[in-house]
Amino acid sequence: MNAKFFGTRLLVSDFKASVRFYREVLEMKEEWHQDEPGAEYALFSVGEAKFELMPKRSMFEALGEVQAEIGEAAPLHVVLDFGCEDVDAEVERLRARGVRFVTEPHDRPAWRARVAHFRDPEGNLFELYTTLPQ
Repeated sequence: MNAKFFGTRLLVSDFKASVRFYREVLEMKEEWHQDEPGAEYALFSVGEAKFELMPKRSMFEALGEVQAEIGEAAPLHVVLDFGCEDVDAEVERLRARGVRFVTEPHDRPAWRARVAHFRDPEGNLFELYTTLPQ
């Protein structure tokens, strides 16, 4: 894959309680936080690594009907997040290698990103993203 590992995203049911826990109890350094409905997101630094929190419902929305169809057959708790220069080109490169995508490249303005999603053979969810211009 021609992408740089960004970090791990935990998908949570109680976003506010989770943010408080990681910020106040574990004392992780919070780099970015937004509480905008439908775009809740928190980014923490853990040494050189990044750690993200997002409500499960936001990720379900991003995956649309695909997640509803597979339901608990592929539980949604963690997303491995990779940044790349051109999501569309990377999707085509990986598709040629046999990767089946859960979502096609699409813009998520609230996330400021163009994203696509696929799963590994165990059902783990991967996100490829390119930051959208401001």
